[in-house]
Amino acid sequence: MDDSTLCATVFLLLLVPLLALMQTLRRRRRSGRNPAARRKNLPLPGPAALPIVGHLHLFEKPLHRTLTRLAARHGAVFSLRFGSRLVAVVSSAAAAEECLGGAQDVAFANRPRLPSGRILSYDWSTMGTASYGPYWRHVRRVAVTELMTAHRVEQFAGVHLREARSMARALFRAAGPGRVRVELKSRLFELLMNAMMGMICDRAFYGAGGDGEVSEEARWFREMVEETMALSGASTVWDFLPAALRWLDVGGVGRRLWRLRESRTKFLQGLIDEQRRKKKKGEEGQRTMIGVLLSVQSKDPEACSDELIRSLCISSLEAGTSTSAETIEWAMSLLLNNPEAMLKARDEIDACCSCMAGGEPPRLLEAADLPKLNYLRCVIMETLRLYPPAPLLVPHESSADCAVAGFHVPKGTMLLVNTFAIHRDPELWDHPASFVPERFEDGGNGGDRMVIPFGMGRRRCPAEHLGMQMVGLGLGTMIQCFDWERVGEELVDMAEGSGLTMPKLVPLEAFYQPRPSMLHLLSEI
Repeated sequence: MDDSTLCATVFLLLLVPLLALMQTLRRRRRSGRNPAARRKNLPLPGPAALPIVGHLHLFEKPLHRTLTRLAARHGAVFSLRFGSRLVAVVSSAAAAEECLGGAQDVAFANRPRLPSGRILSYDWSTMGTASYGPYWRHVRRVAVTELMTAHRVEQFAGVHLREARSMARALFRAAGPGRVRVELKSRLFELLMNAMMGMICDRAFYGAGGDGEVSEEARWFREMVEETMALSGASTVWDFLPAALRWLDVGGVGRRLWRLRESRTKFLQGLIDEQRRKKKKGEEGQRTMIGVLLSVQSKDPEACSDELIRSLCISSLEAGTSTSAETIEWAMSLLLNNPEAMLKARDEIDACCSCMAGGEPPRLLEAADLPKLNYLRCVIMETLRLYPPAPLLVPHESSADCAVAGFHVPKGTMLLVNTFAIHRDPELWDHPASFVPERFEDGGNGGDRMVIPFGMGRRRCPAEHLGMQMVGLGLGTMIQCFDWERVGEELVDMAEGSGLTMPKLVPLEAFYQPRPSMLHLLSEI
């Protein structure tokens, strides 16, 4: 045992009894504040907690699986203690609707002020981390009215289409007419990273769809996104340690967070300054997210500061790259394990892009085709049901005492909605663990059942249409242009990794080769 570990251990042994006593006294004071409310509603059930750490010893990853197992034992609504913080875990559609889409929507519209969020989200100033109130409404209004309108999404479709075809061109050049093995996770991250950077500042980190050398800047950005997702959103124990233990920073998490913040700020401000110089020179060119926001800033500097532009850009980069890339990777994994679904999706795309039935497709998939591709949409929706990009959504927090499913939830309680469990609830879904895209063929969310990969209520993700467009073009282009096969006879490993999002534990590898009917089109892009 080294000296630092020994000191930390001795400190903990001295600190535990004192903190346990303080925690007990705080609970007693809180329980006496509103006895009428506690008599009216039952306290949240849950497993017995340990002093100081609460249930942090149960923090087995992936966390959504652990919480699903606990829900089977303690009910669809139960409580945990992450350190001293009370957490309500909701694992049923009815309770989720009550919290986020019904009577308690406003009560749970806040975000918990996690220490990692203070560092990475500039004192909780991003749209995803800001608490409900005037500032959050202002940030969301700017995002929705300036960046997420139907016109803007249509405008960005050109960027998405360009990058999807660039990836197809790179895969074609790597394979020629032959059969090649590829690791898709990296390719998909490159695709989405270039698509997001094209939207934000009309730049690409990688060559045409991944051609050529990968720059140091690109490597850094990928590592930054992955580390951010690993350290954010109730996914790390560090957020729930007592302040004294966080200060000790035994695992170095705090130092990693501050390094991330400094490097991200420098990177983002560089993009803003570059776009500002181009605007002054009249070289604005294609409308970009930063360009749009700088135009808003020129009219009202206080309404759209550089800090706000940075927060909107980092939110878009992090959410748009990893979650969309992971969704396509999960979808391809499911299609490789279910080749009949792959064939059905391909036939639909061929029929849409061909002028003659059974004829050779005269053109590549375009964004305007997506609304006509019902089965492709079903594949994406079924993928989002089985592997939601945020399996616990982004945490919420109660701004007042309230009741959920008859249980008393005190003010300041953190809420985790286990979408992974809701999407696989056997009371809602037939064969809940099976891949059945046809269940969405009614054009809705699987009938009257709840699918909430983008959240719901006031804090629902406003970029849903944008994300579906990026995923649809990326996945659809891969299906249309290439024949895909599993690497071996075994099914693709579908184990989940851990973090704020839901990455595959084992990155997807597959064999592919250009479809003979697409060779002439691939050679021209």
